Amino acid sequence: MSIDLLIMISLTLLILAGLAWGWMTIQGLQNKLSNHTKSFDKLMQINYQLNKELSELKKELNSVVMMTAGSRSGAAFSLEEISRRIDARINEALASRVMPMLESLRRLESSVDDFTNEHEERMLDLEERTKSIGKITPPSFSAEEDKIENLFNAGKSAEEIARDMHITVGKVNMVLRLRKLI
Repeated sequence: MSIDLLIMISLTLLILAGLAWGWMTIQGLQNKLSNHTKSFDKLMQINYQLNKELSELKKELNSVVMMTAGSRSGAAFSLEEISRRIDARINEALASRVMPMLESLRRLESSVDDFTNEHEERMLDLEERTKSIGKITPPSFSAEEDKIENLFNAGKSAEEIARDMHITVGKVNMVLRLRKLI
C-alpha cells in the first residue's frame, strides 16, 4: 500500500470523524433548542391563561364596581387603579419568567453560530490540506529496478545486490522474478 493511499485514507477518516463530531454537536444543540422552545411554548400558554383569568377578574370587578357605583362615586377610579396594578404585576411576573428564557435562547443561538463558524473554518482548512495531496507523485521504482537488473546481469547475487542497495533480499528477488531473470 503506498504512502499516498494511506494519507488519503487517513485524511478521509479524519474528515469523516470531524463531520460525525459536528453532526453530534449540532444534534445536541438542536435538542437544547427544542427544550427551550418547549419551555417558551409553555410560558406562552401560561401567559394566555393568566390573561384570560385577568380579563375574567376584570369583568367580575367591573360588575362589583357597577353595583357599588351608586354608593361611591370614586369606585370607577379605583377600578382603573386596580386594573393598572394587576397589569403591572402580571407583566412583572411574565418578565421574570420569560426574560431568562429569552436570554438563554440568545446564548444558545450564539453558541450555534460560534460552532458553525468554527466548523466552516475547519472544513476550509481540511480542503486546503487535501489540495496539496493531489500534487504528490508516487516514487519511481523503475530506476531502482533497472539498477537491480544491471547488477544481477553483472553477476552479483541477490544478497549482494540487497546489501549494496540497502534493501531487502525479498525485494530484489521480486524484481528479478517480475523481469523474468530468475
